[in-house]
Amino acid sequence: MSPPSAACPRCGTLRVEGPECPACGVIYLRAEVRAAARQAEERELATQDAAWREAEDRRLALREALETHAAPTFVPPLVEAMPERVTPDLAFDDSEAADATFEAKLRVCVLPAALVLAWLAVHSPGFHALSRIFLTMPVHELGHAVSAWFCGFSAMPSLWITPVSEERSPFMVVLVAGLLGTLVYQGWKRRRWTWVGVGTVLLAVQAVGTLALDLEQGQAMFTFGGDAGKMVLGAALMTTFYVSPDHYLRRHALRWGFVVIGAAAFMDGFEMWWAARTDVDRIPFGLIEGVGLSDPSRLVETYGWNVSRVIHRYVMVGVSCLVALGALYLGALWRVRDVLRGSGGTGAA
Repeated sequence: MSPPSAACPRCGTLRVEGPECPACGVIYLRAEVRAAARQAEERELATQDAAWREAEDRRLALREALETHAAPTFVPPLVEAMPERVTPDLAFDDSEAADATFEAKLRVCVLPAALVLAWLAVHSPGFHALSRIFLTMPVHELGHAVSAWFCGFSAMPSLWITPVSEERSPFMVVLVAGLLGTLVYQGWKRRRWTWVGVGTVLLAVQAVGTLALDLEQGQAMFTFGGDAGKMVLGAALMTTFYVSPDHYLRRHALRWGFVVIGAAAFMDGFEMWWAARTDVDRIPFGLIEGVGLSDPSRLVETYGWNVSRVIHRYVMVGVSCLVALGALYLGALWRVRDVLRGSGGTGAA
């Protein structure tokens, strides 16, 4: 710190012996510290201001130099007299066209490949067991639950068993009808006619399951809905591969997982019941530990269905799902026919 001045740092009067100024009452030492800090701050601001001014002067000098030595705007005569160079047309890859072509090829290959691989997995004991544990049983139990909901029963699906209420639940009837009614209303409001159609059909299905079937028939239906639901829900999961480009399932690649799960679930149910037409031993009759009668045994022994009726109904569900998938597959190929022909169309949805 600099030596003390002869005047008071605050009021400027002549300094006297003692710690305080008699004129303003300030303590000399504190006033000197504050004055020194203030001077240091002023010096720092002055240094920064000088550096900024110097940088601004350099920028202006550089700009003037560039403007002075700017490139000529005229075309030299020799350059103007040169013949125009002809560049052949080059074919550049259009990313959107490439994506459309790739998507069209996926629409051709993925669904048949998924079904073939699922069929091979079903006929491989090791893969079949793993597929049933991790992929198809949850879909099977969900089939029980969805069938129960549409018949008016409360149900809670789990990995290996789906508890279902003994009696119909008015709350579940109202809940399902309300959700489907909301789907129809939102579809009509947003002009999504697919939503309207799906919601209307499902409302009709609920009306049949709740009003047209008595209690025992409803119980038989959600028992039947295990493998039947596995095939229907599996087919529905496979259809997600054909969603539009801006759909969440496509943007986040979830459709790939759904098509794998759907193919495994569908083929697990369909292959068994198709083979049961000529080999009844393929049907899993009997008791399941911790559960009770298997679904086919319950349908035959509890609800009085004969074996041929059970097989026929399951096969009809599976064939109907295949027909629907085939129609969707052909429709998807029709929409991308121009891309597949190589005409440059962008028909991929």
